[in-house]
Amino acid sequence: MTVTLYKSAKDNRALDKISDAAVVAAAVPIQNTDKINKLRPVFELAMNAAYMQANYLYCDALDRYYYITDFDINTAQRIELNCIIDVRQSFSAAIRATECTIIRAEAIAQPTKIIDSKLPVNPTSKIVTSIVLPETSKSFDTNAEYSYLLTVVGGEPSA
Repeated sequence: MTVTLYKSAKDNRALDKISDAAVVAAAVPIQNTDKINKLRPVFELAMNAAYMQANYLYCDALDRYYYITDFDINTAQRIELNCIIDVRQSFSAAIRATECTIIRAEAIAQPTKIIDSKLPVNPTSKIVTSIVLPETSKSFDTNAEYSYLLTVVGGEPSA
């Protein structure tokens, strides 16, 4: 299991963060692979001062991209990179290939159910359904650390 470390200057909302990112180190072996969380992994690497410049990485075994949120250096001359998954980059090909109808909500928890007029959509052939969460709901955290992308594919419309 190896990781490739990057220094990326792209906006976190971009789908392609590695196209012009500088590679800090490629194919760096992970020291401890006993238990790795796919969403918030901690990768342990042999210490190299250059690794502290990286802010982004790709793990080949998990086939996922991650933001490096913090790092710790331990006494065994190892660096632990604390990460959080970048869903947009990890699944960018699937996101780009998804066909969907986009609606706008001008007010929180009050979707308009009006199809975006800037899209060439025939409203009579599309079913638009909104999920409304009460303002007191903690189901979705609006903290910038997290990303949400909701799309539903397939299924039959209810009568």
